[in-house]
Amino acid sequence: MMHMMNNMGVHGFSMFYWMLLQWGLLLGGIYLFIRWINGGKKEDPALQILRERFAKGEITEEEYRDKRNELLR
Repeated sequence: MMHMMNNMGVHGFSMFYWMLLQWGLLLGGIYLFIRWINGGKKEDPALQILRERFAKGEITEEEYRDKRNELLR
């Protein structure tokens, strides 16, 4: 009976690590899926404000291009 428990103990540790690997892969996949749905990368807030100002007519197209080029350097 003891011999069977010793073998189970060794397999129990490997099953534990296998389970951790599976959980890690699952959670990593969920994280990547959520990032993919949301577009992946965030836009620079300064560029977003600049676009909004241009859309509202607060700045001209020339000012928009100059400021955008300045921000993208």
